Amino acid sequence: MRKYFLFLVFVLTVIVGFNSCKQCKSSQALQVKNDTATIPAIDSLNAQIRQDSLNPFLYYKRAHLFEANDELKSAITDMFYALTLDTLRPEFYLFAAELFKKSGEPQRGILLMNKAITTDSMNTTYYVQAASFAYIDTTIKGNYRLALDYLNVAIERDPQNAEIYFYKGNVFKELGDTTKALSAFQTATELNSKFYDAYMQIGLLLQKRNDKNAVKYLENAIKVGAKPEQALYAKACVLKDEGVNLYDADKDAKAREKLIAAVETFKQVIDVNYKNVEAYMGAGFCYYQMDSVLEAYRYYELATKVEPAYGGAYFSKGLCAEDLGRKKEAMNLFQTALNIDPTLTRAQEHLSKMQKTP
Repeated sequence: MRKYFLFLVFVLTVIVGFNSCKQCKSSQALQVKNDTATIPAIDSLNAQIRQDSLNPFLYYKRAHLFEANDELKSAITDMFYALTLDTLRPEFYLFAAELFKKSGEPQRGILLMNKAITTDSMNTTYYVQAASFAYIDTTIKGNYRLALDYLNVAIERDPQNAEIYFYKGNVFKELGDTTKALSAFQTATELNSKFYDAYMQIGLLLQKRNDKNAVKYLENAIKVGAKPEQALYAKACVLKDEGVNLYDADKDAKAREKLIAAVETFKQVIDVNYKNVEAYMGAGFCYYQMDSVLEAYRYYELATKVEPAYGGAYFSKGLCAEDLGRKKEAMNLFQTALNIDPTLTRAQEHLSKMQKTP
C-alpha cells in the first residue's frame, strides 16, 4: 500500500508539472486582470502589479481580495502566478488549496498538495489537506482509503498531532468502522485534553450505540467548549431518550429524574442560543411526558415565535391546547400546522376527529 501511495504521489506530481508548463507557455506575460477595477483595493493592487509584475505576494494579496468578492476563478489564476514565481511558500499552496475546495475542484486540490509535498515532505498540513480533498471526492475509487494513506504518512511525521487523528476518525466514521473511529477520536483527546470536536464525536457515536458513557464524553465537551451548544443539545437528547425508555419500563420515578435533567439541559442550550428552536421543542416534549401540559404549551409557543414556519411546533402546541380543553384554539393550531406542512398526518387526524365532535 505504501509503495502504491508513493507511486501515486509521483504520478500526480508529474501531471501537475506538465499542466503548469502548459499554462506557463500560454501566459508568459502574467497579464493583470482588470475586471474588478471598481473595487479600490483591487484597483490599487492592479497598479502595483503593473510596476512590479514579478512580486508573488502582490498576486497572493489580490487573490485574497478576489476570493472575498466571490471571484474564485480570478483568485485561482492569481495563485497560479504566485506559485509560478515562488514554489516554496506554504501559505501559497494552502490558500490555493482552499480556493480549489471552494470552487468544487477536489482533484486539482490533490494534485496541488502532491506538488506541495515534493517541496516539503515534512509539512503534515499538506498531507491533511490532500486527505481532505480525497475525503470529499467520491468520484475517486477508494477515496476514503486514499485519505487514510495521506493521514497515516502525516502521523508518521508528526505522531503527537491530535488534529490528524481527528481527521482519521472522521474517515473511519464515513467508512462505517465505528470502533476505529472511536479509537482515533480517543487518541485525539489524549493528545489534546481540550479537543471539543473530538469529545463531541465520541459522545455522538456512543449515543447511537445507546452507550451510557455518551453523557460523560458530552460533558467533557461542555467543559472545554466556549459555547458548547451542540454538546449541550446532544446531552439533553440522551437524557430525554433515557427518560422515555424508563417510562416505557414503568420506572416512573427514575424517568422523571432523567426528564427533569433533560429540561434543565435544554434550557442551558437556550441560554447559549435563544434561537435554537429544537431546544424549545425538546423542553416542551419533556414537560408533556411528565404531564406538565401548561409548561409544555409555553415552550411550544416559544418555539412558534422563534420559528414561525415550523409546522411541528404548532401541532405540538395544538396537542397541549386539546388536552387543556381549548377546542377552538387546538383546531386552529392543527390547521396552521397543516397549512405549513400538509404532510403532518397526525395534525389532520386530530383536526378531523375534533371536527366530528360536537
